[in-house]
Amino acid sequence: MENIQFIEFINTDPFLLFFGAFYLVIGFSFFFARKAWEEFLNLFVQHDSLSLVMGVVLLPISLAIIAFFNDWTSLASIVLMVIGWLALLKSIILLVLPGIVQKFIRREFVQKWLWLDGVSGLIIGAALLLL
Repeated sequence: MENIQFIEFINTDPFLLFFGAFYLVIGFSFFFARKAWEEFLNLFVQHDSLSLVMGVVLLPISLAIIAFFNDWTSLASIVLMVIGWLALLKSIILLVLPGIVQKFIRREFVQKWLWLDGVSGLIIGAALLLL
């Protein structure tokens, strides 16, 4: 009798599982808690200090991806590494030049196209889990 091998569809790497699930939840959140996200963006626009808070939160997460994951062997790991480097750049901008982020978010198209953040979260989450 032939052994049947099942293909594993979900990555087993803890970093990919963690960040894949994270992005899926955030993606769904943009659709199911849209009003709260709009309120958060309004607070973000009104208070420059939130840029600093976001930078402080984002910096260790991005550094953890870069320092402890550092894997460029699969498509999912490349996606996560690119996210890590972009998050590092974003955290530096948030901490050093918060006014630039504030000016960008004040534009109405950011709030109008907020649903794209949800779609991108779902796509990135699925990519990290399945690729």
